[in-house]
Amino acid sequence: MLPYFRNKDEKLCCGCRACEQICPKQAISMQSNREAFLYPVLKETLCVNCGLCENVCPMINRPEGKRFAATYAVQHKDEDILKLSSSGGVFRLLSDEVIRNGGYVVGCVWNEYYQPVLRIANSLNELIPMQGSKYLSSDTNSVYSQVKCLLEKCEMVFFTGTPCQCAGLLNFLRKPYSNLLTADFLCHGVPSQLAFDSYLDDLERKHRIANPYSEGQPTHDLVKSKSKIRGITSYQFRDKEKRGWGLVSSYTWMQGGKRKKHSAVGMTDPYDFGYLNGYFNRYSCYTCPFKGEKRFTDFTFCDYWGVERYHELETRKGVSAVTINSKRGEDFVTQLKDKALWKLTNAAYVAVDNPSLLYESSEGIPTIRSSIYEMIQRKGWKWVQRKYLYPKNRLIKLIWYGLPISVTDGIKKITRRG
Repeated sequence: MLPYFRNKDEKLCCGCRACEQICPKQAISMQSNREAFLYPVLKETLCVNCGLCENVCPMINRPEGKRFAATYAVQHKDEDILKLSSSGGVFRLLSDEVIRNGGYVVGCVWNEYYQPVLRIANSLNELIPMQGSKYLSSDTNSVYSQVKCLLEKCEMVFFTGTPCQCAGLLNFLRKPYSNLLTADFLCHGVPSQLAFDSYLDDLERKHRIANPYSEGQPTHDLVKSKSKIRGITSYQFRDKEKRGWGLVSSYTWMQGGKRKKHSAVGMTDPYDFGYLNGYFNRYSCYTCPFKGEKRFTDFTFCDYWGVERYHELETRKGVSAVTINSKRGEDFVTQLKDKALWKLTNAAYVAVDNPSLLYESSEGIPTIRSSIYEMIQRKGWKWVQRKYLYPKNRLIKLIWYGLPISVTDGIKKITRRG
């Protein structure tokens, strides 16, 4: 039996659904807690104490990892793919090749309710919604079981997800498959749907965007609802249109027959501010056991922040760092060298701004974290935003980011010379 069932310690579960999908008696179901994070619920009358749930739990049994063989700075050569990618387009670089070889790709997409879910693609067009970061907890649903069925049919599968989702899949499969490739991305923690839905509710009220929500309905009830079509027509956490590669979020909506768009940069956006400070994370994220240089996937992706200190690249378009963690991964990328710019780099350089690539660590839980979720439900997002989610120098940041890029770049060059 899972330790979580014995003491309900929420740090012991990452919500991957491996236990639910492996249970031969369907004794485990996943349900949202008070913060809208998924946790397993056991129906004890059906449980036969087979121990499979404990065996596949990645929080108990971390897959064996190895030190990665090589680290590269990567930038896709296709401009259209780069525009929609959060950084250098390495996800599309690898995924496109899998699809061209007749395989399947697992990635994260928004569903019609702006909830991130894992889906399986077998065409290039289906990869487009998988591009771009989604900074909240995504649902694996029954993907592990679907992946296993494809692998048993000798189909090639490329699985991408958070480190805990990848670990959950590898444990669920219980044996290696030569036709499986996996890639995790460096994760900074996952907020819940409750936080994001509350934020979107506030945006729709602010801009008077028509949506189907009835006035006064509690946000937590809306999280459980399956009829939440949004008035917001698109949301991007990493939009390159305005300032290139960086931390610019944007959303669009239709008003009076015209498309409207709003953008916010980094810490000036309240949701991004909360996310980047770790205020919304699942409890297991603060003691994540998947950090460090021993990786169990074939590839690990992240933004290569600070790459300009070590390599001459056009960084405005975005640059990824990718570690090659296995011989299978190394063999696969040899056929992709002409489709992207590849520069061999040092993992220590990448880790300057992405320390979890090399170093294991635990984070303290912010003291205001539980208050934020409680007050979202009691007083609403607007109150929480004003109380907790504005940086002290927000006005200065708004002025700075309002300047033309040519001006801010010039100021940076002058200060560096000084």
